[in-house]
Amino acid sequence: MLDENLPTFYLRPSSENIKHHASVLLAQYGYDPAPAYSLRHPDPALPGSRNRYAVALYDSYHPEILYGEVLLIPEWTQPSLSQDEIRRNGGVPPAPQPILPSSFTIQLYNPDQQILVQQGVSKWSATPQWVFEMPQRSFRQPSVSSIDRTQSDPTASETTPKLRFKWKKDGKLSKDYVCSLSGKNTNPDGSKRKNNEPDITLSIFKHLREVTMYEPNLSRVEMEDPKGLEIVLLLSAIVIREVYNGHLRETFNVSEVPRRLSNEVAPPKTSTDRTRTQRNDQLPPLTTPSLPSQRLPLQPQASNPRPPPTDPRSQWEIDAETARLKKQVEREERERRRAEHAETKRVKRLLEEEERKARQKQLEIDKETERLKREFEKEQRLAQRNNTKPPLPPGRPNANLQPNFAGSNYPQPPVQRPHSASPYGPYMQPPGRNNASSSVFFGGPSTNPRPPDGRRPAPKSSFFNFLGHSGHSGQKLTRKQSAVF
Repeated sequence: MLDENLPTFYLRPSSENIKHHASVLLAQYGYDPAPAYSLRHPDPALPGSRNRYAVALYDSYHPEILYGEVLLIPEWTQPSLSQDEIRRNGGVPPAPQPILPSSFTIQLYNPDQQILVQQGVSKWSATPQWVFEMPQRSFRQPSVSSIDRTQSDPTASETTPKLRFKWKKDGKLSKDYVCSLSGKNTNPDGSKRKNNEPDITLSIFKHLREVTMYEPNLSRVEMEDPKGLEIVLLLSAIVIREVYNGHLRETFNVSEVPRRLSNEVAPPKTSTDRTRTQRNDQLPPLTTPSLPSQRLPLQPQASNPRPPPTDPRSQWEIDAETARLKKQVEREERERRRAEHAETKRVKRLLEEEERKARQKQLEIDKETERLKREFEKEQRLAQRNNTKPPLPPGRPNANLQPNFAGSNYPQPPVQRPHSASPYGPYMQPPGRNNASSSVFFGGPSTNPRPPDGRRPAPKSSFFNFLGHSGHSGQKLTRKQSAVF
């Protein structure tokens, strides 16, 4: 601060915590800084704020009051026609770059007027400077004449005298800027000789953060609109700081250049991704039940909020995005064909493997069939050579050994089902064994076959000798004596 009694404007971040807004505080006579103006920039996220710079100065206590604004649309470099640069950039020309403008216009309201600020270079120090002019008269004279009312405003009239102001650096190595009023010409004839008054310093822009007004010198400026001069000084200082002392890409909200299309390679799909994709393809599509009674109202399609391209940069972005999408579609098509070819080869390899296993299995079956056939023929030849029949399986009695009761007067005994694998039944024992169960209890006829030596077995007698014959035909029946009596 040069002097605490001088009006000093400080640029501070906005109290609303909005990044693209700022506050202008005023301090004078040693008092604490108080809000005086509100500085606003357009939202960088909006498509309409791309590739341009805009700033507006509003009242701090009445946000609807707009004092002035600046809109700056830069010029752009011409696209390069070099094939090497186009090839290095992925098949599209390099992106046009913004050109630092040499002038800008400040729009004031109530009364409406435009102040053109032109950039130049000082002849003595070769430092940049910005020159602008403002009319001495800004308001109409009160008049009851209808002719006076039809005349144009004094700000638009070419006959209105104007004052010349100039921003320039305080030195080559200094970061301070000084705004001064050009001295008047003292020649009576108006010739351009070196008889001008010295320049009058009006404001100092110190360290690109604070603007101090020389209030005693402001009273020497012969103008009807000192408030308009204050707004022009503030807006011109802000534009000089942000446009001519900042980064062009950030100032004009230029989007980043996309990566080179030639370097964009899609990551290869792993086996897990392929398996997941195949599983998703095999799943049935999800279907939702239709509700005929509930119908959503048709909503109109939202229009594209992005305005049509008005500068070469926007057109280049559209062309670059079109080329990128085209290359991406071609790359995806190549990847799809490569994946289909690999899948076809894999399926073909699986089918060939299955056919090979089927042929090998058929060969094994044929070989086993031939082996079994040879063994069967060998056994058949051995059986024919020995003239023997194959033995009967156990458990089947010989039909020739069963007695024939058809031609006899004896009743046919009931057929008993065997309960074991023995051919003689559960209660019959084979001949040659002296067991108690080998005789018939009531003297029934024996069905035991003859022994293999051909001899007739001795007839067995029953317990009471009711059969009429026994092993000793000459003996008689004797009474058995009791062992007690």
